Amino acid sequence: MLTTAVCVIFALLAGALAPGCREGPDKLVFGFVLTGDECWVESAAAPLADGLSAELGVTVEPFAFGSSAELLQGLRAGQVDIALLNPFAYVAARETGSVRVLLRCVRDGKDWWRSGIIALADGGPRTLEEVRGRAFAFVDPSSPSGYLFPLAHLLRSGLDPERDLGEVVFTGSQEEVVRAVLEGRVAAGVCREGARRSVYAEMRDVFKRVTVIAYTPPVPNRSVAVRAALEPDLVERIKQALLAVTAGGKGREAWKVMSGGCDGFVEAEDQDYDVIRETADILELDMEILAGCADRPDGRSGP
Repeated sequence: MLTTAVCVIFALLAGALAPGCREGPDKLVFGFVLTGDECWVESAAAPLADGLSAELGVTVEPFAFGSSAELLQGLRAGQVDIALLNPFAYVAARETGSVRVLLRCVRDGKDWWRSGIIALADGGPRTLEEVRGRAFAFVDPSSPSGYLFPLAHLLRSGLDPERDLGEVVFTGSQEEVVRAVLEGRVAAGVCREGARRSVYAEMRDVFKRVTVIAYTPPVPNRSVAVRAALEPDLVERIKQALLAVTAGGKGREAWKVMSGGCDGFVEAEDQDYDVIRETADILELDMEILAGCADRPDGRSGP
């Protein structure tokens, strides 16, 4: 009786239940950025949320945001409890103390992605230094894998595209960068690792004719983060529920759709995202602007 009375007093004074008397939430909001039509929510987010609700014994409500900027606002306002974030968005949220990272997505056996600088295997440049003064292809000025991370890597390596490269072209797609190199329109170009596979059907000798002369540093895939104010025991339960629900069956298939092909998780730590912070510093760009760039379809596995 005394314990109950003390708890009630603290609740009245603090406007919330005192430690040891606090009940768990009756609803958790799982926020994500909508990258397709509304049918995508029903086919993936809803089944995943249902599985999490069953595991946790708490209603998990999926909520689709139109952009990472909107999702970040929801996190900062305490309206989102669990979030699927691109790496820039995670760092932006972390800077304000809104979240803690929980898990990082695995896709094709990797929890990271990278871009490659490609050139012709026969007669093309062999090093970044040999690219100096020659025509170069990027994908799009807002593409993380086709411009932003490669640009930071070039600058880090002592090559300023405006000063040190010849003609710079933007092809509009990852695959078109490969074609531009193959056709000799540029001496080198940059695209996400795996772009050569995308043109293999039309160019069976692409792996023989086009080689990678440099890679960007690995970039973390999308991550699941939780609101920083959640109790540690609830955070652990959320992590275990995600692992259980996505291990197989409908939950696994739903997660693959929702996350852009990811089929597993690894534990994540904040320092894993230092490459994101370094890239933003080199490019002198706001983290939330970069988060918006990573909402692009070519960033579904990361940016």
